Amino acid sequence: MEKNFSKAIKQTVKIIDAWLPLKIQYDRIPGLSVGIVYQGKLVYQKGFGYADVEAKIPATPKTGYRIASISKTFTAVALMQLAERGKINLDDRIEKYIPWFKAKSKNFDSHNITIRQVLSHTAGVFRDGNTPQWATDNFPDIGEIKKAISSKTVVFENLTRFKYSNFGFALLGEVIQKASGMPYGKYVSTHIIKKLGMERTAPDLTVQNEKWLAKGYPRPIPNTPREVFRHAVTNAYASATGFLSNVPDLAKYLSALSLKRKLVKELVGREAKKEMMRKYWATDDALKGESYGLGFAVYEIEKRKIIGHGGGFAGFITMIALDVENDIGVITLSNTNHGSTGQINRGIFETIYQFMDEQEKYAAGKKLKDEKKYEGVYRSKWSDTIIAGVEARLIAIEAEANSPVKNGTLLRPAGKNSFVMESKFHFDSTGERATFIFGKKAKQATTMIWGSVPTERVTG
Repeated sequence: MEKNFSKAIKQTVKIIDAWLPLKIQYDRIPGLSVGIVYQGKLVYQKGFGYADVEAKIPATPKTGYRIASISKTFTAVALMQLAERGKINLDDRIEKYIPWFKAKSKNFDSHNITIRQVLSHTAGVFRDGNTPQWATDNFPDIGEIKKAISSKTVVFENLTRFKYSNFGFALLGEVIQKASGMPYGKYVSTHIIKKLGMERTAPDLTVQNEKWLAKGYPRPIPNTPREVFRHAVTNAYASATGFLSNVPDLAKYLSALSLKRKLVKELVGREAKKEMMRKYWATDDALKGESYGLGFAVYEIEKRKIIGHGGGFAGFITMIALDVENDIGVITLSNTNHGSTGQINRGIFETIYQFMDEQEKYAAGKKLKDEKKYEGVYRSKWSDTIIAGVEARLIAIEAEANSPVKNGTLLRPAGKNSFVMESKFHFDSTGERATFIFGKKAKQATTMIWGSVPTERVTG
């Protein structure tokens, strides 16, 4: 099994290298950093595009990004550590640690809201308080958090539905401070960041760590130049959205969440991990099968359980995810608040599983020895198609695809420079031929005839 996953990941890496350089251009992502972790090792790390478009500074694995709501997972780990040490009980009421948290309306009361409920977003607390930080980049301090407590704080009765709340996680940062006797930033820096040797991770923005951050770009807006967002300090919201990190550091973090291996540096025990990773509440009817645990989203990809979290900040969309059973993690970090970073993360998992579950489909027959002469990007007026070789097959990938292999077309050898198309989609040219044409003395194909449509090689 482990050998098969290693092979599947290696095959996936080849697809990523062919797919993402074009994918990010279609999706207008300035920069993207990607990592794959397997059995505690960072087996793939690469940057695509630019950390700074204007200065043409490339994105690399070490490029720093605002990881936003991934911060919530660090807050959850910190609370589980305190619970293991007997400093808190997850079923303690929030007001035990912050007595000023007293919100009451005609229908709802904050009195019974517990740490566990806030961690699982089942406390019913409003999403972002009464301050406009997502528009102004001026995040509230603890004084403003206190002032936001009113009859409007509790929107739904606790334990009646899922309601995502950044404000709730700001409260949890205060709980950590009260229970540990240390400011939130110092606690997570000491007990998580330094413990794992994370070199470019911090709970909030500082003058020092701003130097290694990518520039953050907004979504493309019609008839508007794409500017650069200023970096912002998150103050009391650090426990909800303040963290900065990069691929190598997040690889260490995901590895420390493993249930598969015995770890040298254990953040929390096995029971605490399982508690964080179990389903508490379904998140949304539109996201079939996704639930939320304690600080972590819980969902499935190709029948495998995945835990992780996404993050969105001004200029950044990020995602980390871990297949707990098979000990595979995927990290995707981008420097725009418009992008398919989450879909790319999922697409990488789906590619690994596709190669894992259907390996015989790609390996059946004689191994292609001359695949490089076909590989590259071919363009028509309709699309850009990426051709990559895997074992005894070629795979045709649409450059804009979120899941390159799952939604790709398999090309089976059927004569000299000719391949039969095998597609899952009945409106495609399934059963027809893709034929590669070579110019005079050309070592690589110059044209691919897709059924009846000629496409011209543009790269590769």
